[in-house]
Amino acid sequence: MKADTGLIQDCFSWNPAGAIRAGRNPATYRYHGETIHVNGDCLYNSASRLRIPDLLAFALECLPNRNSLVYGNLYGIGHEATTIFRGTLRYEGFGEIMGTLARIGFFNTEPLPILKNKKRPTYQTFLLELLQIESKNVCESMMGEVNITERIVALGLCKERGTAMKTAKTIRFLGFHERREIPVSCQTAFDVTCLLMEERLAYSGTEQDMVLLHHEVEVDFLDGRAMENHRATLLEFGRTENGKKTTAMALTVGIPAAIGALLLLANKIKTRGVLRPIDPEVYLPALDILKAYGFKMLEKIE
Repeated sequence: MKADTGLIQDCFSWNPAGAIRAGRNPATYRYHGETIHVNGDCLYNSASRLRIPDLLAFALECLPNRNSLVYGNLYGIGHEATTIFRGTLRYEGFGEIMGTLARIGFFNTEPLPILKNKKRPTYQTFLLELLQIESKNVCESMMGEVNITERIVALGLCKERGTAMKTAKTIRFLGFHERREIPVSCQTAFDVTCLLMEERLAYSGTEQDMVLLHHEVEVDFLDGRAMENHRATLLEFGRTENGKKTTAMALTVGIPAAIGALLLLANKIKTRGVLRPIDPEVYLPALDILKAYGFKMLEKIE
């Protein structure tokens, strides 16, 4: 049996700090009977290519997400499932770029000396510090993609030149080459990176965010029947109603929580205490209400 789940985003409809921290967490999962442990520092490097059969237009990759094994116990398959995997979906190339940014030092959380000065450094000065380049006599051409790429490779932070070039493009897109002063609120490289991501990766008024959730369960029958692959996929976009925009992230997180509250207020859930939505008493009425709100899962058995 196998279960894959994920969330995919390009820009941020929530705090980028959470997304960065999620990419630094250690992970554990089971694959063909073997328990795999991934160190948090290696998580981005463990991203694997993924294609969803019903959504082949999406070039995706998947990163393991924390401890997948707890879900085997929750769903009662912990002892029999040879593969148990919970992952985070991203567009292909995300892991290699983020991994390189991490090795350069953009996500470090230790206080940075140049950010303690009363005279505030610029983003360019900050970048030169990370790339270990003497800031004296630096001309604008040295901040181009080619030069940044060459420096990343020279420092041994990325073996693939193509990945180094993508990372250099990302660095410039985020604005690390600019001569604007860094706000005093930023005391670490992590702070600076999150601030620029909030600025440059926010959705514009004409853009919609998207949430993609995908589950796969492979069932191997003991009576000799052919193995079945059960797939369930949710693809949800942000909505605009009466001129008001609501993100897909807000919809898919907020509405289920609101449904749970309504079911409790209507005394439809008799069980008391902190509950997970894996009990029929909870999920059967909740799924009906979600469907009424327009949430649809594409389900297939092959």
